This record gives sequence, C-alpha cells and structure tokens, in this order.
Amino acid sequence: MSNGIRLFKVLGIRISIDRTWFIVFVLIAWSLSFGYFPLHLPGLGKLTYVIMGVVSSLILFMCVLAHELSHSYVSNRLGLEIRGITLFIFGGVAELSKEPEDPKTELKIAVAGPMASAGLALIFYAASIASASFNAPTLTAVTSYLAMINIMLVIFNMIPGFPLDGGRVLRALWWMKTKDMTGATRAASMVGKGFAVFLILSGLLQITRGGFIGGIWSIFIGLFLRQAAESSYQQVIMKTSLDGVKVSEIMSKNVITITTDLSVASVVENYFLSYHYASFPVVKEGAVKGILTLKGVKELQRDDWNKTSVQSIMEELTSDDVLEPDDSALTALKKLTTSKIGRCV
Repeated sequence: MSNGIRLFKVLGIRISIDRTWFIVFVLIAWSLSFGYFPLHLPGLGKLTYVIMGVVSSLILFMCVLAHELSHSYVSNRLGLEIRGITLFIFGGVAELSKEPEDPKTELKIAVAGPMASAGLALIFYAASIASASFNAPTLTAVTSYLAMINIMLVIFNMIPGFPLDGGRVLRALWWMKTKDMTGATRAASMVGKGFAVFLILSGLLQITRGGFIGGIWSIFIGLFLRQAAESSYQQVIMKTSLDGVKVSEIMSKNVITITTDLSVASVVENYFLSYHYASFPVVKEGAVKGILTLKGVKELQRDDWNKTSVQSIMEELTSDDVLEPDDSALTALKKLTTSKIGRCV
C-alpha cells in the first residue's frame, strides 16, 4: 500500500488512497445509481439517482475512514504509532508500527473501529427518521442506506477471524486466558482462514445460481482474507523468532563496497558481473554514503555507463536505511519493510 496517492493528514495520520479504490468506488456508485436507489425509491430521474449513488459512495468511504481513524486514534493514545491509513479495494488498512504487547491493548484497539461504525449507524438512522418527518425522500433513502451499511460493517468486522476486528478480539481474549500470543494468533488465524473458505464456496454457489458479480466479489474477498490471515500469523512467528536477536548477530560482516568515483561501467564489469549481488554500499573516505542497486544501473542508458560516476546514480542513505550493531533484529525488519530501497547498512 505504500504506492497510494497521499491526500491529507487527520490527527497527524497520513491518509492515502490506493489506486484499486477507484475501481470499487465506481462499482458501488454504479450499483447504487442503477440498482439500489431506483428499486427502493422509484420514479426519480437518472441524474438524481447518479448524484445519490456518487454521494452515498463517497460518504461510505468516509465511514470506512472514520472506522480506521478510530483504531488509529486509540493506538496512538496507547503508544502504538500509526503512520498512515490507506483506503483500497477491500476497505481500509492502518499502518501499525508494531503489534500490541499485551491483550488488553489489543482488545481496546480492536473494538474501537466497530464502536465507531455502530455510532455512525445510529447517527444515520436518526437522520433518516428526521428526514422522513420532513418529507425528504431522497435524503431518507441515502441516510437509511448509510445506516444499514454501517451496521453491516460492524457485523462483518466482528466475525471472529483474524485479521478482522473480531479476530483481533478473539486473539486478545484467548491471549488473556492462555498467556500465549503465538497460540492465540494461530487460533484466530485458523478461524479467519475458515471464514475465507466459506466466502469462496459461497461465491462459487452464487455464480452457479446466476449471481456472477456478487459471487466473484465474495471469492475475491475470501481469497484476500485467507492470504491476510496466513501472512499475519507468519509475521507474528517471524517477530517471535527475532525477539532478543541483535543486528550484530545476523548482519553480513565482510561487505564488499565500491567508491563514489568509479564509473558505472567499471562497477558492472568488476562487481555486479563478478559477485552477482543486487546492490553494493557506496563509500567515500571510509564513510558509507549510499547504495548502488542493479535496478538503478538498468535505468541508465548503456551508452552512458562509461561517463557516469557511481555517485551520480546511487541511492543516498536516510536515517531509515542505517542500523547500529546493537539495534534489535525487529528494528532491522521494520526498517527493511519501510525503506524505499529495501536495504539497510
């Protein structure tokens, strides 16, 4: 999700939109404009239905954003930094800096989102009743839909399968009981994968009964949840394995470096072709200044290799790319996953 389009910040949290968001936005707006609203409120003009569909779709994603912001706000208050939130084809995802260290923190963060969605459902329900009393049918239809969809968000997210909010609640409760985070994550992930399989099978059944669009959508969500449940569990296993390990214990010590004044042609011939590494640290007067990657070399025209120095095309280091020997392996893992060049020195 790191390639999302950055929009703005809320409470210091970066809000971005993944390009896949536009696909689902158009699909939802289209289905509301030409399906849902004409069915529930017949007799209006096409333009009115399109406006209702587009506005409802926008507000729906604002509700999803509010859901994720609630998680993020509680996380920040409890000391777990949230760097950003990205809206994408299946909803929204918050970039949590680290996993909660105790089950009570996990539980508080997990329930924050569904509570926000439940609150929004009540607000829209009250608005639908008020608009109905003022004989405003279009507003009543939109607010009723938004009340319903927020209730559905609560129900779906509270299904006890990891990584859904309900799965995190299950993990927190299991963790409290057994004092075993890894075991609790395994159990919640298994439920999550079971629910994912149920969605996939339900989608296949829908397709056989003529519901092609709904069936395909159910299959995609099921595949996504299954992959997310498995990867979330593997991340916990990896973090548990790296707990207490220092960078000095796992780092490469006999590192081959290149200097800033070498030509790209020289580096390709004497280093990339000789050692078959994908990158080399670049040094000047004994200090590391950057990293030259094979990708960076390939982006340069071959005719320019002889007249271009390493310093001209190397990736300059930032604080996110540098580690100390006493840093933890978990710190290294976090920096590697957030580094633009995917490497640390």
